[in-house]
Amino acid sequence: MEQLTVERNIWIDAPRARVWQAVTDPEQVAQWFLPPALGAGMKRDERGNILVYMGEMGIAVAVQEAADPPRRYTSRGLPDGLITTTYLLEEEKGGTRVTVMLAGFEALPVEARQDRLEPSGAGWEKALANLKAFVEGEELPFPEGITAALFGYRRIARETFAIERSIWIEAPRERVWHAITDPQEIQRWFSPTTAWELSALAVGGRLFVRDMETGAEQYVQVIELFDPPRQLILRADPEPPDQPHVTRYVLTEENGGTRLTLTYSGYELEPEDSRWNSLERDAFGFGMMLENLKSHVEGERLPYPGGF
Repeated sequence: MEQLTVERNIWIDAPRARVWQAVTDPEQVAQWFLPPALGAGMKRDERGNILVYMGEMGIAVAVQEAADPPRRYTSRGLPDGLITTTYLLEEEKGGTRVTVMLAGFEALPVEARQDRLEPSGAGWEKALANLKAFVEGEELPFPEGITAALFGYRRIARETFAIERSIWIEAPRERVWHAITDPQEIQRWFSPTTAWELSALAVGGRLFVRDMETGAEQYVQVIELFDPPRQLILRADPEPPDQPHVTRYVLTEENGGTRLTLTYSGYELEPEDSRWNSLERDAFGFGMMLENLKSHVEGERLPYPGGF
């Protein structure tokens, strides 16, 4: 199988020990890695999971895999566990050469690989410039949202901006399919206190929440493609109507269970000044959503019991 990687590097005018702190201490990482507009912080838990905190809610985004201070550090993205990020720190000319390598893209669906490589590479060029500025005490050159690209969640084709997340679930495809198409099950893992209705389990069917006061349909998703138990495509019926978003679920058999891949597209239709914040926010949100779905199907306690 072809090995697909992203590699970027930068020289920083600081000792290797100082740079090591900046790339491994979650509180420091948050200062150059997370966009200020997100209002988020980072922590590491006792299991080595790296969490992004928005208020009191912690979202696991990566797990530490290996550390050889102050030379090499590797983490793996969550919840899918597909992409690894490795930092290599080498002494050079009185400072430190930092090289970042992303690997694991070959595990993605074929049609998604190249769409993910380019934004990841471009994102890391900006992130390393931010890291250099942070360590050297300068203003960040790229304070906008780039986190989703760094973790490999952002997908950019010629005309489409999208978020793509996946998760492995220990259950047959048919069971996972039922969990994403049955309104009662959707309520259990997505919105425990809010009921969903479905007009028809077929192309043209409308999935929605009913306004209890007026009876109107809210948060409408229209089925555009129905191919059980392989693929489901839903199109938002939004306000305004010229900004629809499309959700695509793809279910593939993997290691005795099911790999569920979610692609959410349509960001290219949003105003550019708000697009990047939306991509950042939704990248984390969809990861949380998939963790809830996995726990529900596997009979475990929901990690985010309040839903979304």
